[in-house]
Amino acid sequence: MTEINLDGQRLVAVLAKRGIETKNLAEAGWERLIVLAAQHDVVPVIYARLKERGVVPPSPIANILRQAYLVSAARNVRLFDELGKILHALQAASIPVVPFKGASLAEAVYGDIALRPMADLDLWVQREHIDAARSVMESLSYELPAEAVRSLAWEAALTGETQMSKEHAPLVELHWKIFPSEWVRHTARIDEDAIWDRTAQVEGSEARHLSPEDAIIHSCVHLAVTHKMSDGGLRTFVDLDVARQKWAIDWQTVAERARAWRVSCATWFVLQALAELFGDPDNQLPLAELAPSPLRQFLLKRFASARLVVEGLQLSSSPRRFLLLLLLVDRPVDALALVWRAVFRDRHWLTLRYDLPKAPSWRIWQLRVRHLVQLVASRQI
Repeated sequence: MTEINLDGQRLVAVLAKRGIETKNLAEAGWERLIVLAAQHDVVPVIYARLKERGVVPPSPIANILRQAYLVSAARNVRLFDELGKILHALQAASIPVVPFKGASLAEAVYGDIALRPMADLDLWVQREHIDAARSVMESLSYELPAEAVRSLAWEAALTGETQMSKEHAPLVELHWKIFPSEWVRHTARIDEDAIWDRTAQVEGSEARHLSPEDAIIHSCVHLAVTHKMSDGGLRTFVDLDVARQKWAIDWQTVAERARAWRVSCATWFVLQALAELFGDPDNQLPLAELAPSPLRQFLLKRFASARLVVEGLQLSSSPRRFLLLLLLVDRPVDALALVWRAVFRDRHWLTLRYDLPKAPSWRIWQLRVRHLVQLVASRQI
């Protein structure tokens, strides 16, 4: 923890319930703490943690924290009210659904929905039910965004999700893949059918939930691969820390599935940062079972160490993200395949991207060259 700056150390200490020395903390220090917490979207958690420990910040700071908590509570009450309506409508249409990410964690793990800010609702529906689910959403006045660029065919084949919205309501993302990315498509072997089969009914709810082990791996891959350890990554570490205290997790199963799915490196990367920031006093995390080579560990931490994450790492739009994604691949041969397919796209991707389903072979190669030129022009390669 010594390498993290003082503001970051204070923030992590509060989130991890270690407490901080506040006697000599000036108002400016409190303000910096709030600014950093806001970057990670954990201000309501800071409010709750300080209240639990009986720490009373200066009045202006206390008011800011309390207001952030109340705003989050009010927003999430509206979100969960809307979620209830959606779940009821889907159940009436005999469509099984699995809320995940914030929609699942806020209530099931935190116990106080105000503590897990959410911007949208993520719902997993099986592929054969997705058209019926869209119809249900339309009956609730949800629509596909008018400015949507990707076709439904593109979404169906590659992204595994579609967004629907309506006025004065949260954005709803209907997923039929919960591990959607080109990285996963070319390097991993995730059995989403088995994940679905392991989902269980939420007691007193109209929804199902992921098994604890699958939810842990999903959070790790989502942070490492989708968000490149950026975009307020500390919130995911809070999710994982609270989840491991709430759930009975079989960590050996986490390790076995991560290896089988070829996401062991990504899972290790997040869990080792969790241990560094929030601790692992009982040595439960399967770090030794998942750890890549010492050289890979060294290189990964150069890109996205715990210190960089806490201090506001932003890799999502940096060219360095490509190197991070390569380092996260379990097998070198898959890393080579990922590079090849990033530069020379496969036929399936190209025909969907350019809406040419029956393009002859010569046209496919022409599109590959066009795509490569675009990458070079945009400095993405």
